[in-house]
Amino acid sequence: MSNYVQSTNFATKDALSSGDPLKIVKGTEINTEFNNIAVAVATKADLISPTFTGTVTGTFAGNVTGNVTGNVTGNVTGNVTGNTSGTAGSVATANWTFTQSGSDIVASYNGTRRFKVDASGNAVVSGNVTAYGTV
Repeated sequence: MSNYVQSTNFATKDALSSGDPLKIVKGTEINTEFNNIAVAVATKADLISPTFTGTVTGTFAGNVTGNVTGNVTGNVTGNVTGNTSGTAGSVATANWTFTQSGSDIVASYNGTRRFKVDASGNAVVSGNVTAYGTV
């Protein structure tokens, strides 16, 4: 992705006196400007349904749909739906963090590990367990 950078200063040419050979606009100068503009336009993302490659950074408002390949870092507000694959990171709320560790899900509160659940549904709790109701 590139920004357009003007190669020829046409205003400077306009300021030259009549008859000055540098005042003439050459075809090569026009071609260079046209090519610079064409590259800048062709390498920008569309405003509607853009396709991004490389590392995408910024703040996105609204809905993001489609496939996300790579790592997502930062805060996600709203609903996340679909399938995930690859190395899982963690999901954090204000105080809780849920992290995948192998086939286990580990839950920590304010940085202190509180419990984990394995793929079979077995739970291991750190601390006291108080149960209410029936199982």
